[in-house]
Amino acid sequence: MSRRCIDIGICGFEKVFESFCAKNPSTADVEHDKDKVRDKYTEILDVVGIDKELLRAKEKVTDIDGRTVKSGTYIFPEQSVDFCATVIHKYTSSDFKELRKANFDKVTIGEIVFLIGGFRIMLRDLGYSEEVVLKQYNAMERLMKYKLRLAIDELECQLCAIHKLAEECERRDISFNYYDKTYFIRYMAFKMAATKCYIESVYGSYTDIRSEELSEIAYDESPQMSTERINKEMIFFDALEHNDKYQRLLRQQEKLIAEDTFIKNKQKRFKEIKVELDKIREQYQTELFGKLLDEEEDDSLMIQHPIDVLKEAVVDTDLWIKDNAERDEAESAKNPEDIERENAERERIRQWLEEHGVNLSFDLPNTDEQEEEIFVQSGNLSLEVKGTIRLPCFCKKGQITAYKGIKGKCAIKCPNCGYYIIVDYDNMTAEPLELYGPVRRIGK
Repeated sequence: MSRRCIDIGICGFEKVFESFCAKNPSTADVEHDKDKVRDKYTEILDVVGIDKELLRAKEKVTDIDGRTVKSGTYIFPEQSVDFCATVIHKYTSSDFKELRKANFDKVTIGEIVFLIGGFRIMLRDLGYSEEVVLKQYNAMERLMKYKLRLAIDELECQLCAIHKLAEECERRDISFNYYDKTYFIRYMAFKMAATKCYIESVYGSYTDIRSEELSEIAYDESPQMSTERINKEMIFFDALEHNDKYQRLLRQQEKLIAEDTFIKNKQKRFKEIKVELDKIREQYQTELFGKLLDEEEDDSLMIQHPIDVLKEAVVDTDLWIKDNAERDEAESAKNPEDIERENAERERIRQWLEEHGVNLSFDLPNTDEQEEEIFVQSGNLSLEVKGTIRLPCFCKKGQITAYKGIKGKCAIKCPNCGYYIIVDYDNMTAEPLELYGPVRRIGK
């Protein structure tokens, strides 16, 4: 460690203190207290989430000025001295006051970039492996929500751009009269409302997919397997996260998914990019784990990448919109005879359910309200679980939780694929109901 430090130009805190004093000249009556200045530095290290032990000397070394730096004290690459002095200098700034309170949302994104970038370079120059540097980078980035902040800023920029466009339309006098402005801005409002509904649907589908995935992993894995998998995931994702080509390709996929023509025209390019991404993944699997993981092992290694979940959610939402459009079109084409025939069929189904002991109206195809009423009346609000019932549905993934106190039969829809099932809570069994429901994931 000492030889490497000399090669890169190692400094003790004395050098940082001198740089800090140069930036903050003391008055004639009061000199800077070195210990208090060092305490400020330590406090900032605690806040940003970096492992402080990585920044201490592992053994006694000699700095670039020939001074002895004791083992266990802070050390600094020569090129990071000014960075660390600046960090201490900013201690009382408005941004760093919020930083020290852990109010990261109130710290400007520029200061977060300054801190993460500076400490990352510092670790690298101290001779740590790329794996150690990436781990610390991730710890700081996630704690201060750096990438999330960037995404939110990008969204706010787009919303501001839409608002500015509306203002431009409002001010425009040439070829845009009063009624033109009114109708066009009203169109913008309707379009934004439709976009909001679409995003809500994608969000609902996304959370359903991820929740189901995480539930299956938690159900199948032991605590030891889960810990090992998470450790592997962190190493693997760290490597991919800092591969510029991999991130550039992911960004292209994000843009493709967000385009209106993605479902019809852009999925081919999406798949081509995925092939390139898989090649990079295989390269890192070989480097990190010494082999290519087979498909089953790769699936169990980690959850789906967010871009794949996002694609599935978008496709699901577009299919749902298409189904609804076709259903609405078919509904509008019905004549009175069709409607009368369907009403008669629904009545036949209702009678069939009653004959088979279903004690809940078919118009309420779930038991949430019934279960809640039972628990409220009994005073048992702890929701004791009776067991889980697997649903014999189209997707073969459906299941429901039954609580103690629920009895009888009821008709429900599978929360994943929408197929109707008859559930017998007395025998804890389920069987298909010969009805046709929408074959899609149902939202909340």
